[in-house]
Amino acid sequence: MLGPSWRAAREKLLGMVHEDYQLMAIIGRAGTGKTTLLLSLEGIGDGIFMYADMTEVRDRDLSAIVSTVFADNIREVREIQEKLKRMSIKGLLRAFAKAGPDEVVESAKLKPMETLKLLNDAVELLGMAPLVIGIDEGLLSQDDPRSMDFINAIHAFRNNMQAIPSTKIIITLLPDVVNLISKIDTPLFDILRLGAITLPDYVTPEDLKEVAQEYGLGKTELSKIEALGPLTMRQLICLMNTKMDIIKCGIDTAGEISIE
Repeated sequence: MLGPSWRAAREKLLGMVHEDYQLMAIIGRAGTGKTTLLLSLEGIGDGIFMYADMTEVRDRDLSAIVSTVFADNIREVREIQEKLKRMSIKGLLRAFAKAGPDEVVESAKLKPMETLKLLNDAVELLGMAPLVIGIDEGLLSQDDPRSMDFINAIHAFRNNMQAIPSTKIIITLLPDVVNLISKIDTPLFDILRLGAITLPDYVTPEDLKEVAQEYGLGKTELSKIEALGPLTMRQLICLMNTKMDIIKCGIDTAGEISIE
């Protein structure tokens, strides 16, 4: 994604990852770029990044979240296990190294924090820290009956961060869920507020100009886009990639606009 607003958000997020923040939140409306910002951390250099997409997962409790982290990143988990096997280790880490993929995911379901701690300890022992986990749940609203399970799961992470010091957790959230957290779980809200990045609802004029320049649009095409009114980053990029297909991009307007 392009634009100074998005770059500033990414730089802030990277700064928090490299500092002592362990629990962070990317907050924004649908289409503002939460998932893209989260995925931009892949391949950042030091450490390991694991991405968990919760949008198609039925449950939202701690067990479902942690098991999804392991299931969605089983390849990376296997690589860590193989490195552990080459070391002279004993105890729980030895058992973790020998466990098969299904056993690891099942363990994450039954004992989520204990299994996450084993992964944290393995990464720490191997000198691969930090372990950065991105939990993508930007579609869950406060009206969803699963929202309380999700909030309780975040609270559980917050309560156990000292046990997983080499792990950093980044969660995407809709603003209304953050508002709900502020009402029912003030301690959690205070922690999230310290490590929060709020994305702008709509692209700024500077963002729009940079995107238009990148896609080679002239002043006429840029004026047509500006006439559409406020756009989310997702809508703007969609317009660029579909030659202004406003219907496909979910833009409500009475006029038909096209880019030749």
